[in-house]
Order: sequence, then C-alpha cells, then structure tokens
Amino acid sequence: MGGMFEILDTASNSLKAEREVMAYAAQNVANMYTPGYKAKTPVLAARGRNQSFSEMVENLAEGRELGLNSVMLNKNPGAGTMVAAVEVDYSEGSKLYLPNHPLADNDGYVESSNVNAPGESIKMLKAVGSYKAVLSIVEMVKAASKEALNMTKNA
Repeated sequence: MGGMFEILDTASNSLKAEREVMAYAAQNVANMYTPGYKAKTPVLAARGRNQSFSEMVENLAEGRELGLNSVMLNKNPGAGTMVAAVEVDYSEGSKLYLPNHPLADNDGYVESSNVNAPGESIKMLKAVGSYKAVLSIVEMVKAASKEALNMTKNA
C-alpha cells in the first residue's frame, strides 16, 4: 500500500503545480488591460522525493542539477512537479497615445501590458490537460485500492 501513497503524493504535488500554472495564466489574462503589467510564467521542475521544497529551490537558484540521473535510475524516485521559479517577461507592451491618462509619459504615451492572450489560452489548455491526466491516475489508484480492499473481504 506504500506504493499507492507515493503515487498519490506525486499526483498531489503535480496537481498543485498545474493549479499554480492555471492561476498565473488567469492572472495574466485578468491584467491584460492593465497599463504596464508584465506577463508572468511559472517554470516547472521535477521534485525529488527526498528533498524538501526549499532545498530544491535552493539547488535551482544556485544552478545545481536536480539529479535527474538518480531519478531515472530509481535511486531517488521523483515526487511530481513543482513551480521552481516565476519568470517575468520584461518586454515592452505597445504604446498607446493617451495624453490625458495619468500614467502617460511626457510624449503622451501609455505602455499597455505585454500579455499575449492567445498564448495564455494555450498555457491554460495545456495545464488543464495535464491536470485531467493526473486526476485520471488518481482515479486508477482509487479503483485499485478499492479492488484490493474488496479482495480482502472475500478472503
């Protein structure tokens, strides 16, 4: 039964990460018309089973590898995904000529947000697809554990 709990733990971590990806996409779309808003994109990484979240972030911040070889060789099985960082797109949004706007520069231009609405929709759809895939794994584990319990009743 320990294997099932590990699967559920991995699935839980992955669901949290995908939910965070969806939240950033929603935040970007919500701020699409906010002058000067910069789009944010979460960066996903593998979470090692024997490392705490803070240790993994520290390793990533210092440029150390996450040890994918040990994960692949099953020495340190993974525990799903996590948001390792959030990248901010500092590129300029388009300039709109609004001389009476309170945020207008000396020439009368206001920088709009740099959010790419179709790109955010694609990110959201991808995250929803991943979320559904992980939920199907949870349902399979649930069905397998239910079947295992039923087998013990009949024994």
